[in-house]
Amino acid sequence: MPQTITKTDIVRAVSDLPDNATLDDAFDRLFVLHKIEQGLRDGQEGNTMTQAEVEAHFRKRRSQRQA
Repeated sequence: MPQTITKTDIVRAVSDLPDNATLDDAFDRLFVLHKIEQGLRDGQEGNTMTQAEVEAHFRKRRSQRQA
């Protein structure tokens, strides 16, 4: 079962923000936590790319834009 960010994690992340933090700051913090969790899950499930695969992917995209 995939791990998710719990209510406790959310409360802790928001509580760690400075007193003058905005709603956007809170959303940004939660979005980053979500992306980190997603990345860790992808890594555990083997949904990753090697450095060579990433480089080939971006070379291909760059050549397609230049064409």
